[in-house]
Amino acid sequence: MTEVNLFLLVGIISVVSAVMMLLSENAVHSALFLILIMVCIAFLFLMLNAPFLAMVQITVYAGAIMVLFLFVIMLLGAEKLGTRSTRLRWITPVAVFLSILFLITAGVAIGQGQVNLSAAPSAEPILRVAHFAPEVGNVDVYANGELIAASVEYRDSTDFVTLPPGEYNLALFNAGTQDALTASTVTLDSGFTGTAIAYGTDAVPLVVLESEDLSTVPERSGRVTVFNGFSGVPAISLVDFGSDYDLEDTQTIIAEIPQDTLSEPIIVKETTDLRSWALVEAGNVDNVLFRLSDPESYEIERDNSKFLIVSTEPQLDGTLRAQTVALDASTSASFGGPLAMGQALFTRYLLPMQMVALLLLVAMIGAIVLTHKPKEVSSIERRVLGRRKVSRPLTSVLSAQTGHDVYVPDTNGASEEALPEAVGEEEKV
Repeated sequence: MTEVNLFLLVGIISVVSAVMMLLSENAVHSALFLILIMVCIAFLFLMLNAPFLAMVQITVYAGAIMVLFLFVIMLLGAEKLGTRSTRLRWITPVAVFLSILFLITAGVAIGQGQVNLSAAPSAEPILRVAHFAPEVGNVDVYANGELIAASVEYRDSTDFVTLPPGEYNLALFNAGTQDALTASTVTLDSGFTGTAIAYGTDAVPLVVLESEDLSTVPERSGRVTVFNGFSGVPAISLVDFGSDYDLEDTQTIIAEIPQDTLSEPIIVKETTDLRSWALVEAGNVDNVLFRLSDPESYEIERDNSKFLIVSTEPQLDGTLRAQTVALDASTSASFGGPLAMGQALFTRYLLPMQMVALLLLVAMIGAIVLTHKPKEVSSIERRVLGRRKVSRPLTSVLSAQTGHDVYVPDTNGASEEALPEAVGEEEKV
């Protein structure tokens, strides 16, 4: 109920500010009301859990762009509309007509569009195949007879492939041949994201389909999930021995993951050091199966999902050793975050954003043209501009024509040079 009250309060303030922006006769006041509207929009973004968009709204729009508007208004001296008649009297009725037409069109579209009844389109399933069968060489992966990945190496995986929803016959072949190794029927529903894992120590590998969680993770963290494909012990656990590897201070991260089972995902901070983490036999921390000691392979990255596959690798002496490989995938970007904004702007909305930028440029030029005041020329200035002044003194003109200096007597009888005054008369051009 609090969110509804806040939305109503901010909505009322924004609507009133928009009306005052249109009715104000002072352009500076209109710009200030527009800044208030931008602040209200930023608050609405905060209510939608999109702090990045809120800060962009305040910094770019309420800050930089509105300062530019105020600068243009002050520079052109157009802060007051005044009572002078405009040269483009047709703009007001055309603007009113277009506004009414827009309201009618939007109302009809909203009324007949059944917005509340329309369902969001479901995402198509995506799938990747991981090859962890040590007795098998490189494989080709087919889905319903169509090749989706070629020559996948041992302890490697394919990229995520988007497939239409439905039932698929997933088959593995020896690379470059028609020798089928194994086949499995899987069902891919809308929105499914997962990995088909081929593993086992036999010449015919097992194939299991495991769903992965690639949803948004908390800030500055990643997700870790473990699949147990190791056949040496009944179950495994993921533990943290700590910096001094003290068994008494060992902390269990994920307990008892049975064979052929996927663990529940856990959220881990990106600064977590996994070099003290290890996979051990469930209930027996003395039996360490594998240590996550390689920081490059097992480093927790921000907004990343790390899928740990524990497979069985036979040794020359007949014993079985656990081998762990991490498959990485990016999680969904948080709504309103910089990553989500960048992905949307540079993929889906690149062309519309360029068109909006061009429209804003044209609008800015149009605003400058419409608010430009032509300089009024007085009648005296017109007469001055229509005449041509003689810039040389009269004595200089006479001296140039007669060939000697011209003198005039003063009142005391002495002669002195005539004053170098400009010609008093003006010639019409």
